[in-house]
Amino acid sequence: MITNDLAVMIGGRAGDGSLVTGEILAKVFRDMGLEVFTIRDFPSNIRGLPTSYTIRTKDRSIMARKDHPDILLAIDEEALRLHGDELPPDGVVIYDSSSGEGPPDFEREDVHVYQVPLKSITVDNLGGARAEIFKNVVSLGVLAHLLSVDVAIIKEAIEKEFSRKGEEIVQKNFQALDLGAQYADENLAKTDPYVLERRDKQDSLLILGDDAIAYGALAAGLRFYAGYPITPATEILEWLAAHMPEYNGVVVQAEDEISAVTMCLGASYAGLRSMTGTSGPGADLMVEAISMSGMAELPLVIIHGQRGGPSTGLPTKVEQADLKHVLFASHGDFPRIVLAPGTIEEGFYLTAKALNLAERFQLPVIVLTDQALCQNKQTIPPFDLSQIEVDRGKLLNDPIEALQSPNGGNFHRYALVEDGVSPRPIPSIPGGLHEASSIEHDEMGYTTEDPELRKAMMAKRMRKLETARPELPGPVLHGDPSADLVFLSFGYPTGAIWEAMERLKEDGIPTKYVQLRTLWPFPAEEVGDLLADAREILVVEHNYSGQLAALLPTLLGKVLPTTSVTRYDGLLMTPGEIVAAAKEVA
Repeated sequence: MITNDLAVMIGGRAGDGSLVTGEILAKVFRDMGLEVFTIRDFPSNIRGLPTSYTIRTKDRSIMARKDHPDILLAIDEEALRLHGDELPPDGVVIYDSSSGEGPPDFEREDVHVYQVPLKSITVDNLGGARAEIFKNVVSLGVLAHLLSVDVAIIKEAIEKEFSRKGEEIVQKNFQALDLGAQYADENLAKTDPYVLERRDKQDSLLILGDDAIAYGALAAGLRFYAGYPITPATEILEWLAAHMPEYNGVVVQAEDEISAVTMCLGASYAGLRSMTGTSGPGADLMVEAISMSGMAELPLVIIHGQRGGPSTGLPTKVEQADLKHVLFASHGDFPRIVLAPGTIEEGFYLTAKALNLAERFQLPVIVLTDQALCQNKQTIPPFDLSQIEVDRGKLLNDPIEALQSPNGGNFHRYALVEDGVSPRPIPSIPGGLHEASSIEHDEMGYTTEDPELRKAMMAKRMRKLETARPELPGPVLHGDPSADLVFLSFGYPTGAIWEAMERLKEDGIPTKYVQLRTLWPFPAEEVGDLLADAREILVVEHNYSGQLAALLPTLLGKVLPTTSVTRYDGLLMTPGEIVAAAKEVA
């Protein structure tokens, strides 16, 4: 028997309830005391195209997709055609046999097929053709019987999911669940090896990556958010719109990305912690305002959730092809910081960190994440709010007559200080009068084209990066420090690499992983030291051209032995792919 280690894929079409059913199942596994990691693979239209929701569960922490689904709930024939070959030997298919025929063109004899007339059960018992939508829940009843899951746990999750729609809908779903469990009990003989056993309920959160990012921002004092809906960042806007007003915060759905980011600059100038979120197409539109943040020295945080490109590309699929954009997109030179969380938990803490860094060093901070981290869920420990500190840097709230220019005139907002970070008054503070604009300026903010002053101002702004370096999240070393086979990556691949390293260790191949959390200013000295003894470096990333691998010689100032491991079809890289790549060079 295979206990407490499986991945269930629910395959159907957009709009048929497959994703909601997956949400329910993920909560059920969490409530059974198990760890959960979800993968939503959904199209960019509203209805009709194939979709799937995979819920992986285990009795220890998991942070990556499994190499394959173990159980496929095929809500329609298309799901079986698309995913039937992904099942391993001894895998399971639960198939809707309402047509009276078995799965078409499915000839695998090494998997267990359970035929259940899902549609017929709902139509005959729950109110005719309009009741077909409940067949997803019928399939949950079948699955509960096969895995020995108490249907009472599922009913608790169903009630939480549908209570807002009224008691009648809740009872219909209860009835559908019971019908599925009853049919399986009376008609199916279990032949597969999968079972789930309830553990003591863990103190954990099952949380979406975007929700964790939004929560981290709110906990760190965010009080203004402006955004335009765009996958995969929209859930940040939605979460903050639901919760931030309770804390005297303002959330604005702007008419476009340019409006959103410039609203944030205005809020920042007025003294509010501000943030926006976007993806590749929206980030393109924000570049000019980001450079203004650098010139006017206004704090700005941008959550950049990468997705498949170019142009509209693959709006709901994973990719990491915006690396060069966030590092270098600009006209002119200005300082920026780019952070990259590798897990949902890091998304919470690094977003909070980003707000502090933006205000302490008065510059734009980009939190670079990706669709996989933004729009999937995972069980994690409750957040430790005691770790969150609010550091507003050199923001001035009190009258500042003592800081006036000795020669009269306005406040020296852009004073040429040694660390590059000048005191920043809220505009209404007595004595804080100054000018802020997008043009080169003197210490009071007045326009200048003086060559020597221009050089001094450029140097002042760029000094911020060196001042900030000691406070930036450094690279994290995982695995065997003495190993000479090294992984290098950032973002989603982190969890898949961890799991691949465990498998390689079991096969007698020691490895280590250098996880980048700050991408700019690049921590060249620390990364260079960690890679110094590497025989081979596998650079793992979700893009076509191997952007990080290509940049590495420039970032480090030397050439190291690297192998680029990439995937760019919109699907998540698996631990098995990484294991195979490592064994080729081991």
